[in-house]
Amino acid sequence: MERERLREDRVHGDAMYPVSVYPDIQQLDGDIILDCHWHDEMEFTMVTQGSAVFQIDMNTVEVQAGEAIFVNRGEIHVGHLKGTTPCVFSSIVFSPELLGSRTFDTIQEKFIHPLVHKTLVPPNHIKPSDAWGQEILLYLQRIFAEHATNSETCEMSTKAYLYLIFAQMFEHMRPATTNGILSTGSHDKVERLKSVLSYIHQHYPEALRLKELADEANMSEGHFCRFFKQMVQKSPVDYINYYRVQQACYLLENTDHKIVDIAMDVGFEHLSYFITTFKKHKSTTPSQYRKMFYEKVDVEPMLI
Repeated sequence: MERERLREDRVHGDAMYPVSVYPDIQQLDGDIILDCHWHDEMEFTMVTQGSAVFQIDMNTVEVQAGEAIFVNRGEIHVGHLKGTTPCVFSSIVFSPELLGSRTFDTIQEKFIHPLVHKTLVPPNHIKPSDAWGQEILLYLQRIFAEHATNSETCEMSTKAYLYLIFAQMFEHMRPATTNGILSTGSHDKVERLKSVLSYIHQHYPEALRLKELADEANMSEGHFCRFFKQMVQKSPVDYINYYRVQQACYLLENTDHKIVDIAMDVGFEHLSYFITTFKKHKSTTPSQYRKMFYEKVDVEPMLI
């Protein structure tokens, strides 16, 4: 399916321990904290410095240092810097299977199954001003600390802490229904956005027209532009250019192709516009970027 192209393909952990912990990540480029994406795993992200605004499906959450967010499986999420202080955060990404057991017991039926299948909706924003939030933040700090020191028992303690975290969250979960009827409006909007983003990611080297994207979302052009900006915090044109620049960075880092050829390969028709757009997003020219990349340690940007 086309929309699978937007799903993150990073492998988090392995079959025996489907968990990855990412400590002290700094913002990617400019005001971008996380690129727009989703994955099949669950995620906790805790801001340790600065502040950020996260879009999680249809919800916007402003997170200060010392606070965290929860992202359920399949939820689109994107993050942007709030203010001028650089943002630093740590994340744990894990498969829901980690919370399973060999038999379908009371814990699975009462707690895990509703969470995984989203019949119960947990809070996205976790704050120390709430007693239950303070407990969760403490557990997250312990998870990050044990992985940082490579504790011999970190796999077991991490699973235990995650159970304790969801136990704290359980009382604050709400049913995903209104008067017993499952609300489909927000889900429909998220699925439309996934379809459009996947279309962009598949066709970015081509000349993309606004009408094509609006048709993909089954919206009028005006409605689509407002909807896209609300969800992604960028206009469709800005997002397309940003995504093309990201693809150009990969080619600059991994090939010796000429810059003019890279510009054409990622969808820019004119070299001058490519250079101007690249500099807008990266604060440097493509040639300077390539030179700087080979002068520093290769660090792969995170999508978590």
